[in-house]
Amino acid sequence: MKFLFTFFVLISAATSSSQCPIIPTPDHFSEHTGFFTFSDTLSVKADGLPAGAKDYLSMHLSKRAITLVEVDGRADIQFEAVAGKPDFSYKIHVDSNAVVSFYTPEGAFYAMNSFLQLIRNEKTIYKIPKCSIRDQPKFGWRGLHLDVSRHFFSVKEIKKFIDAMALYKFNKFHWHLTDDQGWRIEIKKFPKLTQIGAYRDSTVIGHYSDEPRKYKAQRYGGYYTQEEVRDLVAYAKQRFIEVIPEIEMPGHSRAALAAYPEFSCTGKKQEVPGLWGVFNDIYCSKEETLRFMKDVLTEVLELFPADYIHIGGDEAPKFQWEHCSACQNVMKINGLADEHELQSYFIGEIDAFLTQRGRKIIGWDEILEGGLSPNAAVMSWRGEKGGIEAAKQSHYVVMSPTTYCYFDYYQSSYDSEPLAIGGYLPLEKVYDYDPIPDEIPEEYKKFVLGGQANLWTEYMSSMDHVEYMAYPRALALIQSLWCFNKPDYRSFLKVYLRFHESYLKLNDINFARSVHYPDLKIARVEGGIELQFLGSNANEIFTVKRTSMVQGIPEKVTNSNSDKHMLFSKKAHDRFELLSDQFDDTLVYDFYTTKDLGREIEFITPPHPKYDHNGSLNLVDGVWSGEKFKGSEWLGFRDTIIEMIVEMNDSDFVEGLEIGFKEDNGSWIYLPHIVRVYVSDDKIQWKEILRGFDIQSGINKLNFKRSAANYFKVEIKPLDAIPFGNGGAGTLPWTFIDEIQFIRN
Repeated sequence: MKFLFTFFVLISAATSSSQCPIIPTPDHFSEHTGFFTFSDTLSVKADGLPAGAKDYLSMHLSKRAITLVEVDGRADIQFEAVAGKPDFSYKIHVDSNAVVSFYTPEGAFYAMNSFLQLIRNEKTIYKIPKCSIRDQPKFGWRGLHLDVSRHFFSVKEIKKFIDAMALYKFNKFHWHLTDDQGWRIEIKKFPKLTQIGAYRDSTVIGHYSDEPRKYKAQRYGGYYTQEEVRDLVAYAKQRFIEVIPEIEMPGHSRAALAAYPEFSCTGKKQEVPGLWGVFNDIYCSKEETLRFMKDVLTEVLELFPADYIHIGGDEAPKFQWEHCSACQNVMKINGLADEHELQSYFIGEIDAFLTQRGRKIIGWDEILEGGLSPNAAVMSWRGEKGGIEAAKQSHYVVMSPTTYCYFDYYQSSYDSEPLAIGGYLPLEKVYDYDPIPDEIPEEYKKFVLGGQANLWTEYMSSMDHVEYMAYPRALALIQSLWCFNKPDYRSFLKVYLRFHESYLKLNDINFARSVHYPDLKIARVEGGIELQFLGSNANEIFTVKRTSMVQGIPEKVTNSNSDKHMLFSKKAHDRFELLSDQFDDTLVYDFYTTKDLGREIEFITPPHPKYDHNGSLNLVDGVWSGEKFKGSEWLGFRDTIIEMIVEMNDSDFVEGLEIGFKEDNGSWIYLPHIVRVYVSDDKIQWKEILRGFDIQSGINKLNFKRSAANYFKVEIKPLDAIPFGNGGAGTLPWTFIDEIQFIRN
């Protein structure tokens, strides 16, 4: 039996007036009584400002219809360069005017952006709270990444992306310029890289995992000339943002190999693919390919002055290398044990080349495999493990784990969210991130340079969509990268809602409205669950007992917000609606009535941290996520065996199990090979009562002999490996589970 809740909630924000309006939150902020007010003209003494800074300030003030006038004497805002420590700290003191002091040009720029966030409009009068600010950044690497290979963005759009970064004190722009689906940077020695590699003849429509797949048969692509690259690098530099180019190798190279197939293992001519995923065709490890890569990087180094050059190194299948005589010969000559060491050799050659030219490599954490080059830094994306290992080896690390930093994931479970790759990363989870894992010993924490968020654009075809996925999550991340003592999430959220949605609008930055939608949180209570619909100004709480759910009647309903009318309304035998007299958006949840609602589950095999939302409660919270691969309902596992124990604590006879699985092979999610159920009275001696095959996507009903026991153990055996010919072939698949309930007589 199941019933539906439909709820409608209108959200608004209510905050106090004493909050610091600046994001990222300054190290010290104290507000004094009163305001410094001015009309539509602001005088400035800007003798100490770096070149271009006054124009930057004037441009942003003009968005508020404020004219900046430079004066020699006392001004409304005075910038003062201070001799002393060469760091990025600054101070702002606002009383009858604003005085800004700083040590370096970067400090002046950060102070300027903080000052802009202090300004409030009241019709024709502008005011700034009287206050004192001391501030400096915690980490030196505060990055945002943008993939321009899957979808191409114009120079104007890239500058807009950089402008938004500057407003919130990001300082590293990781520019993903090459991949399977497009080569985006002009290399004069190899013109076919852009003549051929920059364009594809079709692009997949919808999600990668859709069956059957559909394609838009239209030529798509573009690239940046070297002149445009120099212009963008200079533009970012004026905003104290360093551009880190990524030239992907040895994998994700189909676009380059479409232009120059002689640098592959097979020499086979192939087109630039219009499909996302991981491809077996990668750069061959032979000397000719390494010379090609070094020639490409020679031109890249002339365009990018950054210390670090990103060389990728991720998701490089070894299939072609295993069957390539040239690669096997390289292994033999160099005494390499396997293809992982061959990749380390490949990366080591590039590392030595860059080191000779005064540069350093940074790559995704796969470059750890087979041994890490001494000069290399690691960008940890497959969780934090790679970053922890690299830091312990005294290598510099940038933390960018999927669990907290992949902004191509969904940010809510609402149907109004645009198509995304999958996963679930709400604002609050981003805010919780700490770039320094506890597992790194104290003496090695200094090797964590900072962190960054990644925007992979398979499903983002416009800058408007990119901004929607980046904001406000980027604001949550910068709090962790800038602040020494960041406020709690609720305080941050109040500041964001009160001050920064309007600030984003002022700066023409699109942003997600997901935070306005009520967020369903479920907690265990004795004998059942508690449903909380949490919004910006409302907490709607409903407590539902297992016994009442089975009867189809909620036992207890408490409404914590007295000015809103919300209730359960029975519409049919198995359907209820949760109604409000204020309407904004709608979300329908499928609730299952079961005696297992909220029951404790002991995980022998815990879910993967990337897909562990609300722990074991997700399996017995009554909410079936259906087929959608977003939101927080699916638990993901990546283990050779998955085991969990359910304590019944009753004498009910059980005659079957209902359990939900998801199949999405394009996302490496596969149905398990077998499901077993065991019973025990002491958790020591177990008896098998079910061995279930032919598992289907969706809810599986598995019957077994009528049994009663204190403990039931569910054992799930996934496939040993993803089958050959599929993405991720040879690796352990994901297993996604949602909702478990036992069938009673």
